[in-house]
Amino acid sequence: MVWINRIIPPLMVFLIQFLLVDFLSINLIRPDFIVIYVFYFSLMFGRAPGIIMGFTIGLLSDLTGVGSHFGLGPLTLSITAYLTGYLNGKYERLLPYVFHLFWIGIIGFHFFMMTYVRFQTVMVSDWVEFGMKWLLSFGYTMIFFFIIQFFYPVREASRAEIR
Repeated sequence: MVWINRIIPPLMVFLIQFLLVDFLSINLIRPDFIVIYVFYFSLMFGRAPGIIMGFTIGLLSDLTGVGSHFGLGPLTLSITAYLTGYLNGKYERLLPYVFHLFWIGIIGFHFFMMTYVRFQTVMVSDWVEFGMKWLLSFGYTMIFFFIIQFFYPVREASRAEIR
């Protein structure tokens, strides 16, 4: 039963990413629902399960063509899960604004890595356009992230003691 609870949600998130990302794409900028799921998973279950989940779902997305460059998804999602694992259970120990700045920074770093690999020629030619692509992809996903915040806040996920 525990395995079903850990297999069905990532498959549902993957299907949402696979089916909806083309409809929500605006000028090569698309939201990344998988990074939101990996973030919450790593925040609730810790670093090691988060890395495994991030690598697995990233590999699945790259194998099915959802990812833009093969291997980039597992790499960036694993790094995001690793960094997010540090925040597991730390909401009470850190100041709230520091905690929230950390997780926003982790998601921003994820999108910086993705944008750097996808648009590195743009970065060489025009820093402003590269920065706009990074900011827009980060902001587009953060809109969906903040919508999820209304239903399941990050501070509640950090306190989750599911093992």
